[in-house]
Amino acid sequence: MEEEKKQKDLVQWILRITVGTLSFICISVVSVLLFAFFSDDVSNDEIFKMLGPAFNTVIGAFVGLLGGISLTSKKED
Repeated sequence: MEEEKKQKDLVQWILRITVGTLSFICISVVSVLLFAFFSDDVSNDEIFKMLGPAFNTVIGAFVGLLGGISLTSKKED
């Protein structure tokens, strides 16, 4: 019983760290995109070309993480 509680606590800790990291990355990418969009010194085409795939990857990771959590929680019920 104690081992099961430790495992659930570890999974919760990992999920919190993962969500925090993905949130930080998402906010950082949006900040850079907004800066580039309103700055005259930066070419919008180049910055969107560079950051677009990275942003899509982060959003895909979020969707995968939330889908995994959803499937895991349904399996435990």
